[in-house]
Amino acid sequence: MGRGLQRLNRAHRGKLQVVITKGNIRPVVPLIAAKFATECNIIVRNHVPILTHRKLYKKEPESAFVDLFIGKLKAKFDINTDVTVKKACREMMKSAVRQQRYRLKQEYFDPFPLHLVTKTSLKCMTNEQWIKLLELWKSPKKMETCQKNKDNRGNVKYHHTTGSHAYMVHVENLGDKYNDEEPDAFDLFKEFHYSNKKNAMPLLYRRLLLKWKTSCLQQQKNVGFKNARPRSSEQNTEAELEAEKRANAELRVQVADLSKKVQESEEARIMDREEMKRTQSYMEAKLDLLLSQVRPS
Repeated sequence: MGRGLQRLNRAHRGKLQVVITKGNIRPVVPLIAAKFATECNIIVRNHVPILTHRKLYKKEPESAFVDLFIGKLKAKFDINTDVTVKKACREMMKSAVRQQRYRLKQEYFDPFPLHLVTKTSLKCMTNEQWIKLLELWKSPKKMETCQKNKDNRGNVKYHHTTGSHAYMVHVENLGDKYNDEEPDAFDLFKEFHYSNKKNAMPLLYRRLLLKWKTSCLQQQKNVGFKNARPRSSEQNTEAELEAEKRANAELRVQVADLSKKVQESEEARIMDREEMKRTQSYMEAKLDLLLSQVRPS
């Protein structure tokens, strides 16, 4: 609802200032970047119709929605709409429209058979715009693309935990955390994939860390150091790694079962659609036969 932004504006006794540098689409400050991204999504959800393709927003009269989007942002933030900022706003609108299109598909199209999908337009959209969106989702090419994207998302093992922060923005805001030293690959991977809420370290990071420790012990052994007993922390890491392997194996089984159920549901949906087509063809043939038998008096 944007109430967090309202509280910040009241605390600053004015609009929150947004500065977007050239080459970026978000502010550098993490808090302002998060509020900016949230407000972009709210504006798209409440004021911008969702069209079938982003290029349609460049044509008349749909191009007016871009000006409406930028105007709503100016009403919420202290923002200078120069060429760089306008380009960033258009990119943010494109991202928000894509996310809103995905949410609408997940809520109003995917859970229902085709004959039960609502034909009535939603908020900020006309019936014609909504019907065009439905026709896009029903096309075989689009359904195949959606399934491929779904499979690709399922193959992602380690999701980032930075939220609306861009990569370079997050790196710049690390500050003096590493005592003015450049963070290495281990540090960056942990920064982008470690979750403080779950308090869990990614499996890949543990594997890399364990491999690095093993390599160091092997080097010490080669130069003549005596073999030392493994530390308890290393033993704990190995035990946690084995436990996580077992958990991942169980998770893969659950994902496979769920994918099978989804595939069966999709097959049933296709069969229902084909059955409806056959029934409709039969009724039309029967109606034609009845009409052909009618003789004018």
